[in-house]
Amino acid sequence: MSDRKEVEPAAKVLAARLKDTREYLGLSQQFVSDQTRIPRSAISDIERGERKVDSLELKKLSQLYRYPVEYFLGSDQPDEVDPSTVAALARTAGELTEEDREQVLRFANFLRHYQRSEESV
Repeated sequence: MSDRKEVEPAAKVLAARLKDTREYLGLSQQFVSDQTRIPRSAISDIERGERKVDSLELKKLSQLYRYPVEYFLGSDQPDEVDPSTVAALARTAGELTEEDREQVLRFANFLRHYQRSEESV
C-alpha cells in the first residue's frame, strides 16, 4: 500500500506536465493523437492521471513537444546561470503582473527544454 502512495505524486506531476505542455504549445489532443498514433481518448486519460503512459508513448510525446523525458518525470534539474542575469530578470519581472510572470516562466522553461531537444536530435 505504501508503494501506491509513493507513485501517486509522480503520476500527478507527469499528467500535469504533459497537459500543461500540450496546452502551452497550443496543440489539441487530436493533433497529438494524429502525430503520435496514441488514441485521443488515451491522451485524455493520461493527462487526467487515469491511465499510465508507457515508455514508448512518453518518448513520442517528448519528441513531439520537444521537451526532455526527464522534465515530464519531474527529475529535470535547471542549469546553472550567471547571477547577474538572474538579478536582471528578477528586476524586470518585478514590474510585471503575476500572470505575466507566470507566462515568462513558462516561456523560459520552453526555451530551455527546446534547446536541449535540439542538441539531442
